[in-house]
Amino acid sequence: MYTHAHTTEAIAPNPHETEIARESQNTLAAFNLENKQDEVQVHLHTEDNQDAQFTLPRAAVQLLLSGLQEMAKGNAVSLVPIQAELSTQQGADLLCVSRPYFIKLLDEGQIPFRKVGTYRRVKATDVLAYIKEYQQGATQAMRELVAESQALGLY
Repeated sequence: MYTHAHTTEAIAPNPHETEIARESQNTLAAFNLENKQDEVQVHLHTEDNQDAQFTLPRAAVQLLLSGLQEMAKGNAVSLVPIQAELSTQQGADLLCVSRPYFIKLLDEGQIPFRKVGTYRRVKATDVLAYIKEYQQGATQAMRELVAESQALGLY
């Protein structure tokens, strides 16, 4: 029986799972889900002949497809509810940094948090906003470097 990790824990696929994810995402992507069907009927069959049939909302199928695409690349994936409050370790994992570095970002005021007793709690939306802001800053810095290189005739 499969036991699932806590929702925010990253699940890293092994090479066999990466291959299965690649095959599954190709099969799932072949279905035309862009025709705005609200629901998708799913038939599940296991190796030990257990069967189940159920309905998924189209959004859940799109989420599954996105997860499979990342796993097919060998990337670890996690599901983080947008309204979730994260521990400092979960926030660090989402940001792909060490916990001490994440705490430093909190203490510097770069990401808002609240304290529950002695523990810091961070909204997932605030971590995601920090990631977006960081990526935008990196993109802008790269544009400036390219422009400077072109101005100097190096590019």
